Amino acid sequence: MRGAVIPITMVPGDSPLHKIAPLPKLAWSFGVLIIAFMTRNPAILGTIILAGLLLTTIAQIWKPMLRVMIVLFPVFVISIFLQSIAPAFPKPWNPIVGFGPFTIYQEGIYSGITMFGRAFGMTLFAMVTIMTTHPSDLFASLEKIGMPYVLNFILTVTLQLIPILQREFGTVLSAQKSRGMKGTGFGAVLPSMVPVFVGAIERVQQLSISLESRAFGSTGNKTSYRNVVMRPSDYIILVSGLLATFATGYWILVDKSLDWSRSMTFSPTLSISLVVSAGLIFTSFVTIAIFKIIKT
Repeated sequence: MRGAVIPITMVPGDSPLHKIAPLPKLAWSFGVLIIAFMTRNPAILGTIILAGLLLTTIAQIWKPMLRVMIVLFPVFVISIFLQSIAPAFPKPWNPIVGFGPFTIYQEGIYSGITMFGRAFGMTLFAMVTIMTTHPSDLFASLEKIGMPYVLNFILTVTLQLIPILQREFGTVLSAQKSRGMKGTGFGAVLPSMVPVFVGAIERVQQLSISLESRAFGSTGNKTSYRNVVMRPSDYIILVSGLLATFATGYWILVDKSLDWSRSMTFSPTLSISLVVSAGLIFTSFVTIAIFKIIKT
């Protein structure tokens, strides 16, 4: 279980990205989301991925990022395998080579690569934003731009509860191990779920009482103990993100030559290599997961 924990929470640090206010990082993340869904161009998507890897390096969060990608990467890769034999493109499809009972299509390989690029790029930027932003700072920033405080509170509490539940799972698993029960692996999760969820229900009850005592549902301005100040550099990053999103989106809409779906071709050798590699990565991931479950 401990090895399966995905660190979807802030990673403490003092990198330049940690010092940027939440709103500029959110602007860039949503900009990447918009651009990724607007284009199928592998060059643009590849640039997004490279930028995400660069930001991961600057933020010094490679270790937690790898823990996330170990779980998600096989899910991203399988899109290449599935799309190659059933492209998400209007017919006619151009066949490349037969692959057992299936046929690999040009449009399928292209679609699979672009879907992989979309998912990988968006995940990188989203995780960089989450791992370099304190949840309370995010709450305060969203409150300043007029986001309803109820929705704001739900988002922030969700981000904060994930690491809390992960720690409680670790505590329960350690307690089980000290009593001669399974304390590691997926097989130890089931008996630990009851105490964890009972504790979560109690935590929600305590939180409800605390919110009522502080007049959560009343009208008026809400305050936060963390004050987020937007520096001039933050405004520059925010505006540049909005301008980059608008300019890139306009470029994609106007320049029809960015659609390489009919002009980009793949050799039979490359196509088979991509499809086989994608299938092996996903199958290996599933096999290892099943083996761990059986073993524990």
